[in-house]
Amino acid sequence: MKRLITAIAITAVLAAAATYQYVQYSAEHRQADLLARLHVVEQTLSETKNDLLGYTTFTHYLEVTKRAITGQTRFLAARIDREYVHVEHIRRTALSIKSDATIILKYAVEYSVGYDLSPESFTVAGDASGITVTLKRPELVASPAIGAISHEIASKGLLIDEKEHVIALQQRLTSIAEKQGDAIKKEEAVIALCERKLGEFLRDFLSKQPNVRSVPTITFAYR
Repeated sequence: MKRLITAIAITAVLAAAATYQYVQYSAEHRQADLLARLHVVEQTLSETKNDLLGYTTFTHYLEVTKRAITGQTRFLAARIDREYVHVEHIRRTALSIKSDATIILKYAVEYSVGYDLSPESFTVAGDASGITVTLKRPELVASPAIGAISHEIASKGLLIDEKEHVIALQQRLTSIAEKQGDAIKKEEAVIALCERKLGEFLRDFLSKQPNVRSVPTITFAYR
């Protein structure tokens, strides 16, 4: 009888010990599982934070971006090519004799239109919602380049030296082209081209800076 009681007691102790170990193991397992899940959440939050920072990091480089484009007026200018036909009628009268001639001059002009990018002439500012470049309106940044000149004398006059008038007309082309350029730089399509060229440079430059994931919309404001 005593042996039976002893055996029962030993069995009970062993069962209690096994139950304790099982409970402890289950608790440790659950704790390890919770810690693993917490680690995943923390890692996801860290990655999300870094990702979000990547969308605003560009603001750290606005000042260096301004320095990069300062003085690059000609490099960032838009090229505008135009062809013209100039018709000039000439009339001479001598000894009651009237003489008329018509000269048709064809020529091409290359205009360089861009922004004044001296340091005091523009600013670059931005936040998460976008970048704003404030500057003066586009202007001619170089003298118009005249090329591809040809002429035709539609009618000749007895008292008129057409060749002399052609040479004189060619010499006036630069001033004529400059006046045409004053009108061209105000065209909406030309302004849009200047904005696109400068905007593309800004976007490309900022996108290459460390940790910049995205560059927002770039807008232009004129003084």
